[in-house]
Amino acid sequence: MFQRILLAWDGSDVALRAFDAAIDLTRRYDAELVAVSIAYSPAHAETAADRQETADAAHRYLTQTFEEVADRAQRAGVGVRHEIIDGQTPARALIDYAHTHGFDLIVCGHHRTGRAGRLLLKGVAPELIEDDTPVLVVSDGTG
Repeated sequence: MFQRILLAWDGSDVALRAFDAAIDLTRRYDAELVAVSIAYSPAHAETAADRQETADAAHRYLTQTFEEVADRAQRAGVGVRHEIIDGQTPARALIDYAHTHGFDLIVCGHHRTGRAGRLLLKGVAPELIEDDTPVLVVSDGTG
């Protein structure tokens, strides 16, 4: 059913819940799994150097948080690679990436409460479900 699965990764706890769901689906369908992160730097930053500093910090954070959990996939017998792309609008960047690379499912977390991870993936899930690519939204488990 699903051959190529894109996981939206922002380093948050709910992204980890989505990662576990993506691992399960990848195993079940013998699919390919790619975690995609959006290194967002606000366009309103004062200078190009400020924007670059923000983007570099995002790259470091996203790389570090993914490296800390990537072994979960390996232990389940699932290969996964991590891609970081720069973007001003995370949902649009994920949708464009999914279309360009032929993904047939996007798995993402959704934060109902709190601010954890919202700086990078704020409001992404509602925008993703408006696209024609199927989306599995994993909630943070709060009421």
